[in-house]
Amino acid sequence: MTSSRARGRSRLALAWVAAAVLGAVLAVAGLAVHRHVDAGIPWGLVLALAAAFFATRAAGMLGGRAAAVALAAGYGAVLALTMSSRPEGDYLVAADALGYSFLLGAIAVLGIAVVLSVSGARHTSPGPAGHPRTLGS
Repeated sequence: MTSSRARGRSRLALAWVAAAVLGAVLAVAGLAVHRHVDAGIPWGLVLALAAAFFATRAAGMLGGRAAAVALAAGYGAVLALTMSSRPEGDYLVAADALGYSFLLGAIAVLGIAVVLSVSGARHTSPGPAGHPRTLGS
């Protein structure tokens, strides 16, 4: 029989893996939409960076600091694959203003979101009997 502590650890590890997979999926989606420009506004880039920020913050609030770091690591792993050198040039991300904005913007946004999660910024919600309950860890 497994102890409740071991079950809790396995659930936590599963949550971290799920966060990393979500980060990778978000990065692939960001790669797909970051070049969409309409009326001179890079809506795809804005959407990709906003999704990365809010998903990382949500992971930090729901799963703690480690979940935010895991999501950012999954996203970063996909970005690292896109930046691999090829003899003919960039493959997934074009070497232009939109491409570099996506890569550098994603790194900055993920970094800010993780720092906000790790810095101890807490969010409170009313708990039982009106006592504040801290979300995130």
